[in-house]
Parts: sequence; structure tokens; C-alpha cells
Amino acid sequence: MGRPSHADGATFTTAGKTRMKLQDNANTPRRGQRLRIALALPLLLALGACGFHLRGSHDVPYFLQEIALKMPVGASDLRTELRLALERKGIATSGGDLQLEVTNEKLTRQTSSVDSSARAAEYILIYNVEFRINSSDGRLVGPQQSLILRRSYQYSAANVVGKSTEEETLRNELRIDAAQQIVRQLIALNASPLAPTGTDAAAK
Repeated sequence: MGRPSHADGATFTTAGKTRMKLQDNANTPRRGQRLRIALALPLLLALGACGFHLRGSHDVPYFLQEIALKMPVGASDLRTELRLALERKGIATSGGDLQLEVTNEKLTRQTSSVDSSARAAEYILIYNVEFRINSSDGRLVGPQQSLILRRSYQYSAANVVGKSTEEETLRNELRIDAAQQIVRQLIALNASPLAPTGTDAAAK
């Protein structure tokens, strides 16, 4: 009575095969994923060899692969944001034939509205940045350009600390926005500022 019957053995064998089949099915997606990666890798390598670049550096003109930064005294925060914005686009800031010079940075705060007691109820921050493109030796090769950005915020004398924190946050946002806009204008250049113009070529 204690010996298993042939039918019991057949049932055990079938269950074992079922478990093996389930394990194989579970491993199938992993094998498929590894196969897709193996097939995609040669394609990615081929695209890289052909000069294809991922988002971030593919839209940068050839003459902007490297640029130097020149900032006015006290503009270290803007320098940091410009360096980060340029590097995110794949542009090195260690030198090169071109120089991005910020000639002026000014941030002012003005009262935009008052309450019933004639006290400031709203302020507006006005951020002005002037910049230009020079050759590496400091010679001007592009027009002076200017950015004017604004941010406003409500003010409350009952929450001076909170409003001071909000103002500092807005100041940082203005610097980040200015840096990104300057980099976009640089990338939009369709020719190197160092390239001779038609007038220059005729003069030669």
C-alpha cells in the first residue's frame, strides 16, 4: 500500500515538466531583452561613428565646441549658471577661439503696487544682462546684446523671512533663465563670428 502507483509517478513527472515549462516562460522576456540589447548595440556604435550625437550637443555649431567666459566683478553666480548651461549642451568653457563676455549685470527691485496704508504690497525684480562675443584676444566680433527679465512677488510685512526667501529664489531663477537664453542665442548663430564677411573678403 505504501508504494506509489504508476499513475502517481506519471502525475509527478507531468507536474515536474509543468514547473520547468513555467520557469522557461518566465525567463523568455529576459532572453528577449538581452537579444534586443545585443541587436541595438551595433546600431548605436554605427551611429556614433557617423557623427550622430544624443540630445544636448547635436544642435551646437561646430565653432562653438569650446568658448571662454569673461565676467564682471561680482557676477560669480551668473558665471556658474552660464558654465552649467554651456556644459549641458556639450560646450567646454576652458578656452577656444571665441569668448563670451558679460559686460554688465544689474538686478533692481521696484515697488509695483502699494496697500491701503501706502506700504509696498508687491515688488518686481528687473534683471538686466548685457553680453557680446569676442575673439580669444578680446577683439569684438559680435554686436552687444541685452536681456531684460522680470519677476514679481507679493510682499507682506508680517512674513518678512518667508518673503526674503521667495525673493532669493526668484533671483536664482532669473540668473538661470538668463544663462539659458544666452546659450540659446549662441547656438542660433549660423556662422562663426570669426568668419570673414563679404566686405572683409572684398577688402582683402
